[in-house]
Amino acid sequence: MATHTLENDTLKLVINERGGVIDAFQCTYNNGCEYVCNQGEEHAFNILRPRTKLSEHSAGEASMFPMVPMVNRIRGNSFEWQGRQVTLPINSQVDPDFFLHGDGWLTHWQLCRQNPQELWLELVMTSDIKGVCHYQAKQRFQLEQDSLIVTMTVTNLSEEAFPFGAGFHPFFHCLPDTQVQFSALGVWREDATYLPSDYTTAIPTVFDFEQAKPIPNAWINNGYRMDKSGVTATLNHNNGLLVTLTSPCHYLQVYKPEGQAGFLCLEPQSQAVNAHAELASLATTPLDTASHRESLTILAPKQSMQITMTIKVQATL
Repeated sequence: MATHTLENDTLKLVINERGGVIDAFQCTYNNGCEYVCNQGEEHAFNILRPRTKLSEHSAGEASMFPMVPMVNRIRGNSFEWQGRQVTLPINSQVDPDFFLHGDGWLTHWQLCRQNPQELWLELVMTSDIKGVCHYQAKQRFQLEQDSLIVTMTVTNLSEEAFPFGAGFHPFFHCLPDTQVQFSALGVWREDATYLPSDYTTAIPTVFDFEQAKPIPNAWINNGYRMDKSGVTATLNHNNGLLVTLTSPCHYLQVYKPEGQAGFLCLEPQSQAVNAHAELASLATTPLDTASHRESLTILAPKQSMQITMTIKVQATL
């Protein structure tokens, strides 16, 4: 598994070609960060949870992985598109019931371009999912002063149009007293199969982060609809470090297991979860503000889409 490291006076990033994932993202000792970067390793603080496993199918144990050509799950693991039923493949080693998070995170990416002086590199992969779609994806990772910028470009290589979605799945490292804050227009609650059920603008208190608060001990696995400005979320650590996530994406999936997990997933996405399952009704039912399906990006052959995410790290003490 080839890895690549980008490092400046403030940040260190380790990228793995297996799955196109981030293995580690840290605030380093330099540039006056000594007093906030002393958790875990002697001279660094983990902004993202460091990778815990290195086996072939452990991309989900990485610090962040890409979601492409769709995100999360689709009800029934199939959907109707242009008069045909698209059935998604199952990888039983990942999930016995769903084509979970697409296949980008399970594919080997290759280094295609890099600029060590400007601290950026690009990975590329192609996938031909039989009976589904054929696409290329590129990821660009760049360190710019106190920020990590990740951009993913998806190109349709099929001979027909296809509804694409993409997202980033970072695992943000959290301390026991870390506070999280972000605004949202509404939230989709979760059913027993981890798929969205009803949408509400009256966000339940446990899932409401309009005001900064400690991360609840409750299980969270919900999709949020953001306003037109996209995602802005902050993690305020009690060691004096403020981490800010921004993205133009209009959807944010938030995940953590029950209890003190030590991490919180804040996942910017181009699409709402399960949007593909509503495609069949697109032509006959008017769109509404809580609909999933209009979030998909329909790419004609050779057409591309792009999403981006920035993680900014600041010392507040």
